[in-house]
Amino acid sequence: MMTLSQTITMGTHPLGTGRPSPARITSTLDSRLLAGKGKIAASKQWADEPWPLIEPPSRTRRTGHPAQHIANEVAHTHNAMLRGLNALYLQAPYIRSPADVADFCFLAHVWAAWVRDYHSHKEGVMIPKFEDALGLERGGLRRPALACTAEGEGEGGWMGDGNGNGDGKGKEKVGEGEGNIPALLQSILDHTAATHADPSSYSPSTLQSLLSTLASTLVPHLHNQIPLLQQMQNLCLTLDSLPPSPSPSPSPSPSPSSSATTTQPPSRRSTPASSLSSRPQTLSPPKPPTSPAISTLLTKTHLTATTTFSASLDPFTSLPMIVRLRDITYDGRTHDGGVWPRLSVPALHAVADRLSPKHAGSWRFLPCDVWGRPRESEFIGEGEGRSE
Repeated sequence: MMTLSQTITMGTHPLGTGRPSPARITSTLDSRLLAGKGKIAASKQWADEPWPLIEPPSRTRRTGHPAQHIANEVAHTHNAMLRGLNALYLQAPYIRSPADVADFCFLAHVWAAWVRDYHSHKEGVMIPKFEDALGLERGGLRRPALACTAEGEGEGGWMGDGNGNGDGKGKEKVGEGEGNIPALLQSILDHTAATHADPSSYSPSTLQSLLSTLASTLVPHLHNQIPLLQQMQNLCLTLDSLPPSPSPSPSPSPSPSSSATTTQPPSRRSTPASSLSSRPQTLSPPKPPTSPAISTLLTKTHLTATTTFSASLDPFTSLPMIVRLRDITYDGRTHDGGVWPRLSVPALHAVADRLSPKHAGSWRFLPCDVWGRPRESEFIGEGEGRSE
């Protein structure tokens, strides 16, 4: 989803102004993870609930076609968003000290800003460009998926309030209420900014309510968009199989006899008719215009869109958060190998050593370390939580 070498600094995050850099935080789960070859036995709730993660297409099939690869990459991005949503919701009641409240609200603010900006870029740039490549009108890519429904999971599914208190229906039409997502995210941004400025005003129930209201619309949207993108493969196969439009046949060239009897006087440099009759004329038909396959256009569109968005990320806030929202034990179990995002060891060291220390206190609440290894949170399940 992102290319670290192509990112640019967008300035210090407004919530981070003037804050000292907390001490580096190391995971207490790393040694057990390494000993267990990536398997963990979590004793607390982890960030794969209460709202369920998406099964990436690469877990069950090869993502050879560009449409499947795009859907797979987007699924990993959406899962990172879901882990962030779950981690914030689960830990909110257990944040107590003013310093922890400030760091926690900073993280919630960075997460909400990232989701808002990504959603805006995907809906306003990426998907319209896909529709252009497929020759569809605006909104045409979404239309075939409107008949799909999102099946709820567990009690109330992802339509619940985070405590299993769903409406029992467990279904929602694709696209229903999606226009509210930016406004719901803005409410979280406003609330966390105000609380960060005044940690004593922190209200866990208010933050959880805002997250739950957002989840009722955002989570079905994130899940349903994967099959929507996968359907581009069938559209590509249909469009690529269509015969090219017939080219207009060239107009017949004048015969030698007609050249000899033309009414126009021949020029001094014109070839005599006798020489034309002895020289056979061969006219090559014009070549039909060539265009890249639709699938190639989709690949280029996705690469351009993701590169543009990656370049807009603040390397001191968004990048340290995103790498800790990926789980190599889940995202890494693919049919064709690889871990999202595919970052080199030097790149991860750069994130850990150069980009993370500035706001290290906020990364304590993320579900994975910088290498993508899951870790338990010290802020879940302590006592009865904070009373208001």
